[in-house]
Amino acid sequence: MRTKEIFFNQRFIGRTKELVQLAKIGQSDKAHILILYGRRRVGKTELIEQAYRDRNILKFEGLEGRGEGEQRFEVMRQLGEYSGQPLLVKIQTKTWQEVFQYIADVVRQGRWTIYFEEVQWLANYESAFVAGLKYVWDNYFRHNNDLLLILCGSSPSFMIKEIVHSKALYNRSTHEMALTKLDLIETQMLLHGHGQREIMDAYLTVGGIPEYLQWLQEGASTFLSLCQQAFKKNGSFLREFDKVFVSSLSNNPHYKKIVEFLAKKRFATREEIAKHVKVTSGGSLTKILEDLLLCEFIQKYSPYNLNSDSPLARYCISDEYLQFYYQFIKPIKNRIKAGEFDSEPTKAISIARYHQWLGYAFERFCRHYYRVIAKILGFSGVDFKVGSFFNRAINKENPGYQIDLLFERKDRVYTVCEVKYVEGCIGTEVIEEIEKKLKLFPNKKDYTIQRVLITNAGADQALMRRSYFDKIITFKELFDESNWK
Repeated sequence: MRTKEIFFNQRFIGRTKELVQLAKIGQSDKAHILILYGRRRVGKTELIEQAYRDRNILKFEGLEGRGEGEQRFEVMRQLGEYSGQPLLVKIQTKTWQEVFQYIADVVRQGRWTIYFEEVQWLANYESAFVAGLKYVWDNYFRHNNDLLLILCGSSPSFMIKEIVHSKALYNRSTHEMALTKLDLIETQMLLHGHGQREIMDAYLTVGGIPEYLQWLQEGASTFLSLCQQAFKKNGSFLREFDKVFVSSLSNNPHYKKIVEFLAKKRFATREEIAKHVKVTSGGSLTKILEDLLLCEFIQKYSPYNLNSDSPLARYCISDEYLQFYYQFIKPIKNRIKAGEFDSEPTKAISIARYHQWLGYAFERFCRHYYRVIAKILGFSGVDFKVGSFFNRAINKENPGYQIDLLFERKDRVYTVCEVKYVEGCIGTEVIEEIEKKLKLFPNKKDYTIQRVLITNAGADQALMRRSYFDKIITFKELFDESNWK
């Protein structure tokens, strides 16, 4: 029997919690099903292969855009290669149950991992795959106590709705793992040797996606690598866009239309989205938005003091790469494909505009990692509400008004955070900005106001002498590993 050979990857970093969980599952004395999902390029396959490289692995990968019959044929072809029985490819299977029974004959005994990758393609977004698996699991697979069956996909919406919530697999020794992007500390480990500003720029631009971060290591600097991979006609970031959507979602055109709309608007309400894409603000739009949220392509946020169903709730793009693509690649896509920037790719991007965009990205970063901010400020053990603050009445008179990040704490304190990502140190002009915001903020509970500045470069001497802020958070704290534990 020839199984997939896996070698130890010395460059594999992070994922400590996931490796511990996978080891525990693999050491169990009974058969298990693991359901693993996460966006394309997040490192699902590498994690599984490194965690279970000492086991016999049979890996079957779905094919993009093929029908169920072709998917079954390809699995039988791969099984024939693994088992040394090439004639298996000649067998005309009619159902997934038949395919799984042939696999079951191979793995009756021994320490096996059966790994189905891109399940949404294998299943052709239908339920027959899971229905066939249920029968064979109950009657064959589960009788091998050393067997681990992994269902992995890049479409979180399909994996959750059709696999995790499937009645067919309910109560059948299943484990669920959502693999998300690397955090800032893991990214620092991956980009070892680069400065903190370069690392943060990279993280804000493409997120903690391991493959993307590797692409940024190929040049003299992360910025130069970014330009080469984004603005040359054969660049990886240019070609990646369509693959991201194909891997994660079906071909409904509304998905891209909504994300593109949010890229232009920065954020929009549900009603604004419905009007733009001409979809009724009912069930169909709800499903589309849910799918985008599950894929973590977009994010929904409300004023900290309102629930998520508030009419004021806003949607914005949360995937860093998609943000960058729509802002800087898509507008000049045809020029890039024509090779206009191949000799000097840095000319394709305005440095000033890129730095301004990084400022908005840093705001999103701080909102996403609010627990790290709370730990740095020393109140992570206190119950709190958190989010941005804006409301209809204030915004009507003061367009654009928003407090970037605000904590309402049970110890009767409002922690008001101003977020700045700039080239130099912050000066005293920021005080006037904050004071204008605080005058409009309705502190009806008469809480103490704690003023916090979160910035990459720190404050200049004049601002420090004013002692206006109760705390200034800089890279020193954000890159401190102890604050991420």
